[in-house]
Amino acid sequence: MIEWNGVQCYNITVYICAKGGVAVSMDEFAWRVRLARRRKSHERKFVIAAGLIVLTILVLAWYLAYYIQRPEYVLAQTVAAIKAHDLDAFQRRVNVAAVADAGYDDLTYVLFARDTSLKESEREASGKFYQNIKGSVTEGLVRTIENAVQNSVWAEPEGVDELKGRQLGIDFEYLMECSHLRDTDLLSIGEVVRDGTGAKATIIVLDEGTGLEFPLQLRMEKGKVGWQIVRVVNYRAYLEAVQTVAGEDISRYIKATRPIVDRYNGVFRSMQYEFRSFTETVRSTYTTEYRNSLIHLLQDEMIPALKKYQRELDEVEIPQGAAYLAAQRKAATEASIASYESFVKGLDSGLPEDFARAETLHKQALTYDLRVGDMIRRGAVNAETPATP
Repeated sequence: MIEWNGVQCYNITVYICAKGGVAVSMDEFAWRVRLARRRKSHERKFVIAAGLIVLTILVLAWYLAYYIQRPEYVLAQTVAAIKAHDLDAFQRRVNVAAVADAGYDDLTYVLFARDTSLKESEREASGKFYQNIKGSVTEGLVRTIENAVQNSVWAEPEGVDELKGRQLGIDFEYLMECSHLRDTDLLSIGEVVRDGTGAKATIIVLDEGTGLEFPLQLRMEKGKVGWQIVRVVNYRAYLEAVQTVAGEDISRYIKATRPIVDRYNGVFRSMQYEFRSFTETVRSTYTTEYRNSLIHLLQDEMIPALKKYQRELDEVEIPQGAAYLAAQRKAATEASIASYESFVKGLDSGLPEDFARAETLHKQALTYDLRVGDMIRRGAVNAETPATP
């Protein structure tokens, strides 16, 4: 106890604080209360921080043990792998061989269903043939798809004689066009529904060739490597829907160009008959008169007629679904022109390589032309004479 100015005080501690020049006194008890409050505040902050850390760990554990094992996550990662051109990640999430195997069956079915020229016996024989070559063709499809994911390029098959392939019933380029893989673009990801041990995911896609939007259904199954896409369930329905829209556009385009094609086909047949009469002569026995006549036929008649024919076709409006047909027809015409030009060059130079190039270009023109015929026939359109001689 102390006495200050005649007043007895207990447990009083006096502090002199220089704060704005004013002396401030503090009770020791109040000081201890403040200190305790600070301690409790620190303890609360520690508990909150520890709670946040535990929550983060729990969320991460849930993410690793649950979410990334869900088919929704795998589907999203598949899209991300395609955008990043990550082939390894894509292969972990898509069983490409299984998708191509089922897709091949759907594709060949649609091709046969649309081929109006086949009799039932021919259809059955063709079906057996396509089953026999299924393994080699699906291997090519797998390589093509994986290359597209990795390099964003739908590469055409290399080292393949397309005409020889056609004799076996195979036109890989046309097969790829009919598959619509190159034209299909993802618009959005829909719901994923569990189905026993599997799941069915819906994605909305756009066929850029026709502008058709379609809900594709993907079959997903869980295996040793986790969830994988193993099949496009309604791929056949998608192909039929696209073919229907494209067939309407092709019909309109064929109708619009038929007068041009019919008129020039008569001209080309007459010129080709004359060309064959010249070329039946052995090349080494050509006289100067024969060579000049042949050069005149090609340079002054055939080539100008082909160019004029293509100019008239270019003036016709092309419906969206007929763009590929128009492009193939134009490619056939341009290859024919280049072939005849190289043949004329060979007549002047006498060099075998000029004639060889002319023959190669002629085969290319024939490939394009036969493909045009396939498109018209399988589009359920009346047969039309191909546009090039």
